[in-house]
Amino acid sequence: MRNIGLSCPHCEQAPRAVKSRVLSSLMKEITYMCQNPDCGYAFVARLEIARTLSVSSIPKPELKVPLSQHINWSVINQLSLNLLLEH
Repeated sequence: MRNIGLSCPHCEQAPRAVKSRVLSSLMKEITYMCQNPDCGYAFVARLEIARTLSVSSIPKPELKVPLSQHINWSVINQLSLNLLLEH
């Protein structure tokens, strides 16, 4: 597995992701191990979808992801109108 920009909080070396498990459709838990043999730190981090930057053209209604304040509302309004016209 890849390291997504994390460093060991103790020795600042790059840790290696050794396993992961899905907690929900918006969150994954990842176990990391420091690659510095003198450190040996292991930890669990969570990767979470935090906010929407661009809306999906095939959204799942049950997913509730907060919208970014930078989102383009004209695009959302147009997509909503298109969805209404399709049905």
